[in-house]
Amino acid sequence: MTTTNPFNLRRLLRLFYLLTLALLATLSLSACGGGDESDDEATGAPGASTPDTSPSTAPTSGDQDANSSEGTPIRITFGDTELTARLYNNPTARDLAAQLPLTLTFRDHNNVEKTAPLPRELSLEGAPEGHDPAAGDIGYWAPGGDLVFYYDSDAPYFNGIVKVGEFDGEMDAIERQSGDFRATVERAG
Repeated sequence: MTTTNPFNLRRLLRLFYLLTLALLATLSLSACGGGDESDDEATGAPGASTPDTSPSTAPTSGDQDANSSEGTPIRITFGDTELTARLYNNPTARDLAAQLPLTLTFRDHNNVEKTAPLPRELSLEGAPEGHDPAAGDIGYWAPGGDLVFYYDSDAPYFNGIVKVGEFDGEMDAIERQSGDFRATVERAG
């Protein structure tokens, strides 16, 4: 008759737990860049490339975020919802402001952001190499020419993202949009 040593059983359970956590972490990381499998990702949509998460290559916000409190106030309207935000005072954001008003069709990417193609590319003068977005950021995805509204801070650093502004308050209404939706972006006041 064999008996099980409780010490070995605990070690085995701990090993199983650690392997399960490692597997879940691996699946989570691979899902960050691979959600919304579609043809858009092959053409440069946000999430299409593998992010460079090396802290040494992630630039600080630098000149692009300078004078962020003195930028252009904007309004984003869809359905009965109206949100306010501010575009920064940098070349990329000023180029976007010059195109307003715009009515764009947004779609979800990776459950962290809503993106819409702009009618033309924006200036990248003085723009950093990339950005690590947070919920509430407004970005420009240069490789795809998309305006991006970040509603979840799980969006990773990507080369090609330029932070152009931020929402003034809660933006839960954007996150709740389940399918493609049209929104008007215009100067406020």
